[in-house]
Amino acid sequence: MKQVIKLTMLAVGMMTAFASLPAQAAKCVYRGGVVRTTQAAYNSCFELSQARGVSEQMNRAERWFIYQCLKGRIPR
Repeated sequence: MKQVIKLTMLAVGMMTAFASLPAQAAKCVYRGGVVRTTQAAYNSCFELSQARGVSEQMNRAERWFIYQCLKGRIPR
């Protein structure tokens, strides 16, 4: 019985620990390169691409712009 309680407490502790980690919800892939990022950072770069008039559609130019922005090569 003690072992079941310990395992349950351990499982709850692990779930709590993983829930508090920041989420890496988005990734941007462009020609074999991958940038892991948060959804907020991706949205920020996407909105910047729209503000600068890169494209109205999700095409190669917009994917390149977002990829470069996430890598820090395009100033925000």
